Formats: sequence, C-alpha cells, structure tokens
Amino acid sequence: MTAKQKFWITTSAGLAIGMAEALVFYNIGRNEKADKFRVQVPKGAELLKTLGMVALTSVLTAELSNQIEKVLDAKMVASLAPAS
Repeated sequence: MTAKQKFWITTSAGLAIGMAEALVFYNIGRNEKADKFRVQVPKGAELLKTLGMVALTSVLTAELSNQIEKVLDAKMVASLAPAS
C-alpha cells in the first residue's frame, strides 16, 4: 500500500469517526435542557464549520500518522543494520 493510499484511508476514517463524535457532542449540547432527547443535525454555516474542522483534524491526523510511521520505519531499518 502506498503512502498516499494510507493517507486517504486514515483521513476518511478520521472524517467518519470525527463527524460522528461531533454530532454526539452537538446533540448533547442541544438537548442539555430539553425534557425529551431529539437527534438533530446542524444546518447551514454551522454544519460547514463542523465539517471543515473535522476534515482539517482528519488530514492532520493522517499526516502525523504518516510522519510517525516514517520515523519508526527508519529506526527499525537502522536497528537491523549490522554494528560496525
């Protein structure tokens, strides 16, 4: 699997999980004082802001994961090299 494929898989998974988490917290806040819990989805600009933040953090998570993997791979290769 290429680094680009891993990046998109990580970003997509982060987007799906992050959006679900954002909706849970949104609904907790919206229903805090309500007598009956109603599932709601933000509309318009609020939805776009939420999607934007979740997308941004998903991309950053994918890039961070990629960089960590590169460092760990390099260390593993270095540890396998014969001592001189």
